[in-house]
Amino acid sequence: MAGSIAEIWRYPVKSMAGERLESARLTETGLEGDRRWAFVDGTPNRAGKLFTNTQDPRLMRYGARLTGDRVEVVTRAGETRSLDDRFVAELAEEVSRPLTLRDQAGINFDDSHLLVVNLATVAAFALEAGIPIDRRRFRANLYVDGLESEEEAGWLDRRIRAGSAVLDVVKRCERCVVITRDPETTISTPELLRVLTQTSETCMGVYCQVVTPGDVAIGELIGPE
Repeated sequence: MAGSIAEIWRYPVKSMAGERLESARLTETGLEGDRRWAFVDGTPNRAGKLFTNTQDPRLMRYGARLTGDRVEVVTRAGETRSLDDRFVAELAEEVSRPLTLRDQAGINFDDSHLLVVNLATVAAFALEAGIPIDRRRFRANLYVDGLESEEEAGWLDRRIRAGSAVLDVVKRCERCVVITRDPETTISTPELLRVLTQTSETCMGVYCQVVTPGDVAIGELIGPE
């Protein structure tokens, strides 16, 4: 059964808050502009590794949006800044470690290039957890409506269509401590990860690879061909 695309999100800078879109282009390296930029840690014990919200949740309180080929960052104070050397230097000072900015599409992902989350599965998880759950905790590119809870797990190892794009569903997304942090406040609720482990083997959402590039828009169908 197919669902419909309820929300589309792009995260130009890895680990920062993203931007909600009405439509987007899906390419061989995922949603166009998604996680193209990332911070590289320069501390001796982490040299060359990415600096993410796992190391410092304050990154989640910065917002990033793509304007043409340029990234604008909205700070916690509501100020709009350019993602440039000056900003990177100021962020490095704030987090007390040397940072450099990497600009390269397709290599800053934890796993596959596109993440799809079923909103019915999020709602079922909220019932199990006993508290409201902001779906933004799961940082998906496509949020899907109109499915039964866990129905997306039945898409594993199958080919699906999203808008005019064709995707291979390759694996479930195993979650980490990031989902325990509120996307607005970064306050941690550690028991959420325990509940997800007990109910869904610590997984939420499915990873996809783009087989045939195409366009997606709010309201378009997503599901098996």
